[in-house]
Amino acid sequence: MNLFALVKSWKDFSFIWSIIQPFVLKLLKKNVPTSITKLYENLAKYSQPALDSLYKLKAKIKETPTELDDYCFDQGVTAIETFANYLLGEVQNLRA
Repeated sequence: MNLFALVKSWKDFSFIWSIIQPFVLKLLKKNVPTSITKLYENLAKYSQPALDSLYKLKAKIKETPTELDDYCFDQGVTAIETFANYLLGEVQNLRA
């Protein structure tokens, strides 16, 4: 028997949805945080090595400054800042 054959009107569908909605919501609340954590882990996985390199370069510049190191450091920081600003802009768009 087909479930949609049983649901003959919007009122029937609304009634069925009102019954199953709490279970769907509970399932989402259980699984969505895991997906968000995975998203955070992926962002950290790809950005953390760049940040670590920049911190090492910053320490090297304090000990033995060179024009090349300064240039590379500034380019790296600018790239991170540009990406962070991009993400902030996207967050504002999503919340709007």
